[in-house]
Amino acid sequence: MKTVGIIAEYDPFHNGHLYQMQEARRCAGADYVVVAMSGDFVQRGEPALMDKWVRARMALQAGADLVLELPVRVSTGSAEYFARGGVSLLSSLGVVDALSFGYESMTDPALDPALNPALDPAFIPSVAPSDALSDSFIQKDLRSLEQAADFFSRGLL
Repeated sequence: MKTVGIIAEYDPFHNGHLYQMQEARRCAGADYVVVAMSGDFVQRGEPALMDKWVRARMALQAGADLVLELPVRVSTGSAEYFARGGVSLLSSLGVVDALSFGYESMTDPALDPALNPALDPAFIPSVAPSDALSDSFIQKDLRSLEQAADFFSRGLL
C-alpha cells in the first residue's frame, strides 16, 4: 500500500485542488491520500474563508482518506514554518510514501532542474489543465523530505 501526503490550505477548496489530489494519487501510485491542512487560520494569520470542518469535509468528499489539522502556530507561520510543519506532520505518521504540494506558477526558473542543480530529479511536475488554479509537484522520494521543506521555504508555495 502506498500513501501520498498533501500539504494544503484549501481556502477554499476548488477544481485545481481536486485535480492535484487526483494527480497526486495517480502519479504516486497511491492507495491513500492524507492531507495536512490549515485550521481556521491560514498562512499570513488570516482567518480562513470557510471553517476547517467544511474544508475538511470537501477534501474528504473529493477523495482524501484522512485530513489532519496543522497546528495554528504552523499554519499561520512563515512559508518555511508552514512547509517544515506540514512535512514534519506527514513524515511523523510513518506511512507517507510521497509528498504533493501546490504551487502558484510554473514560470519560476527555480522549478527548472536544468537551471537549479539543487532541485531533486524526483520532483515530477504535474501541470493542471487550464481551468485549474494551481500547479502541483509530487516528491516521490521521502528521503528528500528535508529538500521539499527547503523548496517550500524559499517562497515557492
